Amino acid sequence: MTLALGLMAFAALPLMTATTANADATEQAVDQQVVDAARQFLSLVEQKNWAESYAATGSAFRQLNTLQVWSDVSEQVHARYGKAVSRRLLSQENLPAPPAGYEVVKFRTVYANKAEAVETVTLDKEAGRWVVVGITIG
Repeated sequence: MTLALGLMAFAALPLMTATTANADATEQAVDQQVVDAARQFLSLVEQKNWAESYAATGSAFRQLNTLQVWSDVSEQVHARYGKAVSRRLLSQENLPAPPAGYEVVKFRTVYANKAEAVETVTLDKEAGRWVVVGITIG
């Protein structure tokens, strides 16, 4: 519940700049598997496929959120921002944290009801695949 509620809280924050000041992610080395996993997750969210997007989350996310909480909060955020009009990769970086670190992918996104936002998707590797353990919109 905490992470899903955090999604709403971060959505209310003013636009934040990416941590890679003025660096375009296409100029940096990115792990395409990580970026693709983040994009696939966001695509499921965009389609309002709450069950499948929830299934694409990791155990850390599911320990704090039920499918119902995820669905309710996601519906509220989707209603507030509307459909994504465009999404551009800003950065992908490793966040060193025990036990093996996380991958953080940021996108500059334009929504129907919000001119610019930064979507941050945090992923972890579980059972050989990348899963989402956090998502914020700022």
